[in-house]
Amino acid sequence: MNHSKPNRPSLATDDLGTQKQLLWHYWGKLPYQEAWLQQKEFRKRRIAGEIPDTLMLLEHPPTITLGRLRGEKSLQASEKDLLEQGVTVIRSDRGGDATLHAPGQLVGYLIVNLHERRISLPRFVETLAGVFITYLRKEHRVDAHYDTTFPGVWIGSDKIVAFGFHLQEDVTMHGFAFNLSTHLPLFDLIVPCGLQQKGVASLQQYTETPPTPEAIAPLLAHSIASSLGLVAQS
Repeated sequence: MNHSKPNRPSLATDDLGTQKQLLWHYWGKLPYQEAWLQQKEFRKRRIAGEIPDTLMLLEHPPTITLGRLRGEKSLQASEKDLLEQGVTVIRSDRGGDATLHAPGQLVGYLIVNLHERRISLPRFVETLAGVFITYLRKEHRVDAHYDTTFPGVWIGSDKIVAFGFHLQEDVTMHGFAFNLSTHLPLFDLIVPCGLQQKGVASLQQYTETPPTPEAIAPLLAHSIASSLGLVAQS
């Protein structure tokens, strides 16, 4: 377990001295496939230098995504049964294992050039985790930590923020899932992140009125941008 604080990058500027931006969008509730296609388009444009680093914030309807590690082995029900319960199953190209998305969960997809940020992918994830750890402590007096062995933000042995990324030409895709008021019994449909002995947490367990994804989006967008040495721009 690593409790060290990542060093914050200095503010990045272009050749004219203008501070570089993290362009962020809040798109409400969006089907996973639509968001995935938009990520691919954004990454293609980011690699080409047509857009700045970008953050997509949104919610998904009930969806299970399978990462590249265990695939269907992390499902606790057949795909047919899941579909009958209104849960879509999608095989993703991100790292990690099974993740469940559902209303009440803030999902963030980051299209960031790590070479320009001069940061490795593990350090990038740890930097993002620090944003959520600080938020939980300052806004809700909840003590959380980052675990380098099982990357994520944890409250005890329960994960409240999951991470999973895919890297191409130094540009990230995919991102994080932060449980705010997520219906936790849905996670019984999977082995979250393939970890049998670990649990899942939601902020509603620690506060009577957890924020909605829409309400918290601006604060987290600005905090994430700052942690990367960027300026948030909507």
